[in-house]
Amino acid sequence: MEKFKVNDRVRRIPFTVTLANDGAASLDRADGETPVTTFSTRGCIGTVKTLREETTLTSRESRERSLMVQVLWDNGTLSYLGPEGLEMASK
Repeated sequence: MEKFKVNDRVRRIPFTVTLANDGAASLDRADGETPVTTFSTRGCIGTVKTLREETTLTSRESRERSLMVQVLWDNGTLSYLGPEGLEMASK
C-alpha cells in the first residue's frame, strides 16, 4: 500500500539550483540580464527509519498527503519528508 517501507534505501528527488554569478545581483532584476549558473544534483541517499501519519489533517485530506517518512541520511542527518520528495535508490 505504501510506496516505502522501513529499511528501504531512498534518494532525494533530483533538483536544480540557479544562482546569480554575482553574489550581490538579484535574480528578479528588471532588465532580465542577470548572468546565472544552474547546478543539478541527484540528492542524498539514506535509509527509511520510520513511517508516520500526521494527525493534524482533516478527514477529507488523503492519507498519502498525511504520510511522513523519517530518513537517516548517509551523512548522519535525520529528517522527515513527504513521499513525493523521495525515490527508491538504485541498488
